[in-house]
Amino acid sequence: MRFSASAPGKAVLTGEYAVLQGAPAISMAVDCRARVTVESTGADFHSVVSPGIAEEARFRCTERGRIEWIDDDRVYPDQGLLEHVWYATGSRSAHGLLLTLDTRPFFDIESSLKLGFGSSSALATALTAALVRAGSTEAAAGAGRDVFDSATRAHLTFQDGKGSGVDVATAFAGGLIAFAMRPDRRITALRWPAGLSFSILWSGKPASTAERLKKLERFERGRAARMASARLVDASRTVLDAWRSAKPTGILTSLQHYNAALRRFSIEHGLGVFDAGHQELCEIADDSGFVYKPCGAGGGDIGIVFFPQEAAATSLADFTVRAGQLGFRRLNRTMEAAGLIYEH
Repeated sequence: MRFSASAPGKAVLTGEYAVLQGAPAISMAVDCRARVTVESTGADFHSVVSPGIAEEARFRCTERGRIEWIDDDRVYPDQGLLEHVWYATGSRSAHGLLLTLDTRPFFDIESSLKLGFGSSSALATALTAALVRAGSTEAAAGAGRDVFDSATRAHLTFQDGKGSGVDVATAFAGGLIAFAMRPDRRITALRWPAGLSFSILWSGKPASTAERLKKLERFERGRAARMASARLVDASRTVLDAWRSAKPTGILTSLQHYNAALRRFSIEHGLGVFDAGHQELCEIADDSGFVYKPCGAGGGDIGIVFFPQEAAATSLADFTVRAGQLGFRRLNRTMEAAGLIYEH
């Protein structure tokens, strides 16, 4: 028995933080994929390996379905996420399984740092799908909403209940989506507007979404903070309306207003979303007639620049050079149309 599944990374374009308050987020799947393979070994234990990242670790599953690690002296990097997915899927295989968790495309080759495309959410989605499929006798098992719900539950538990689920939704659906937590974590497919282009840049500095969400949770909200939150929610809805109109000029204008609302929200909540060079890059983009913004929690990781398709190549080249002077690198990444895929 051998089953494989893969799911893409993500870049949250708009709605970060506001999605937690019921606003829609726009998120794009990115062409780097987490791949999981589950195969029978015949051993009396299970084992897991992450190629290029971690050596094999072994565990057993008790009668109650709990994981007991055999090699107590070995800390496996995805141990916590694996446990949460295992429990969310109700896995209790009596036969030994070898789990191969490959997230190498989410790391920078030169520095070995994570790029910020949501490796844990992509891995949670692919691992959930592979374990559900491996535990079923029907070829179509695990291909529907149950995988999304289980993966979301596992990933949120892994993050101590913090987050909206937009990252797992993007990994599951692929392409470009609008996502809302209410009702029922709704996913709506969107189209990329003709005449609008983008490029993804990496700051070279890792950032922790979980840490910023913890900070947001602890923050004492005064009147100014509440007003900033309301403006960000309104700006998120305005961008989605403009996006659906498919007019690049209107989209770019709405993104400028959204950026201003996100900046004020960051200041009033002490989040530092535009730190790590993001603010400077926003100003450089303004000079070029582009719109740049950090993706997701900000404060590092990745950002995205939007520009009209007819923009001069020299303008984009100049922007890239100036971004490089700030320590940013333009990544050769684009939108991934496919979401969760069963590969074997």
